Amino acid sequence: MNINPNDVLTTKFFEYAKLMAKHSKMNEDTRITPDNVYQEAYKTNRKLLFECMKMGHLPGSAVLGMENVLKLYQLAQEGRSCIILSEHVSNLDVPSLFLRFYEYELDIAKEIFEKFIFIAGVKLNENPIVKIFTEMFTRIVIVPPRTTKKMEGNEQFSKELDFAKKINLRSARKIMELKDKGNIFIMYPSGTRYRPWNPDSKKGIKETMGYLNYFDYFCCCSINGNNMPPREHEDMTKEPFIKDALVFNFGEVKNAKDYIDSILTDNDVNQEDKELVKQYTVDKVMEEIDVLHNEAEKYRIKFI
Repeated sequence: MNINPNDVLTTKFFEYAKLMAKHSKMNEDTRITPDNVYQEAYKTNRKLLFECMKMGHLPGSAVLGMENVLKLYQLAQEGRSCIILSEHVSNLDVPSLFLRFYEYELDIAKEIFEKFIFIAGVKLNENPIVKIFTEMFTRIVIVPPRTTKKMEGNEQFSKELDFAKKINLRSARKIMELKDKGNIFIMYPSGTRYRPWNPDSKKGIKETMGYLNYFDYFCCCSINGNNMPPREHEDMTKEPFIKDALVFNFGEVKNAKDYIDSILTDNDVNQEDKELVKQYTVDKVMEEIDVLHNEAEKYRIKFI
């Protein structure tokens, strides 16, 4: 009988999840309110997570552009507010980033990783199995724009929308409180994982412009490779865990205000149309991420 190696690896992955569940707070804070939007990393299972993720990272897995991360980190330590706008391909993007930074040849990479604060959607807290993994990293939780848009204009969801707005207001205040205290925020401009059957999942959301306006400096990041590709059923507990070469590529550090000014000045954009300006700006950000992705794939292709 032929046994699919991916099935074996997936079984091992969920065996690790069961081990981590014993020491997890997976059933706490599963409902997000304005009072628990900030969640510090609960690191008890980090050693098991390291072993688990290492099963899936093939030789060639790497961090490219670390010099840009070091520059952003230096700016953050000087009191400048800094953010990374990253591609999003998997529910395991953050655990993979953790492994790559903790295996990086420079010890300062570990120090930098612990300064990352991730902007995370409420869905990552609602499923206890998923929360086993997300709780290990410091997050500010939001109700994603894609979710609130579905509620708008529907009286049936008026209470839910009002509650979501209260959550997001508290999250914004927490970001403002922490953004100039040596931290580096990471958010995903697409607002969701990229799913090849849904081209809209790769389109940047215009709310990204708000984050750019919040921060002094930013860089983009691409992610090549995927240990847990999304499936149409959208249930992480039924997604296979596979081996792949994971490559994170960090781009040039840029002054956020100068960047916005330059792309609007250099292009024929009606600046009176604020919504158009927002979408145009994030479209340019997504183009930069695509460039980084294509560069990284030239490196990664040698290992797969």
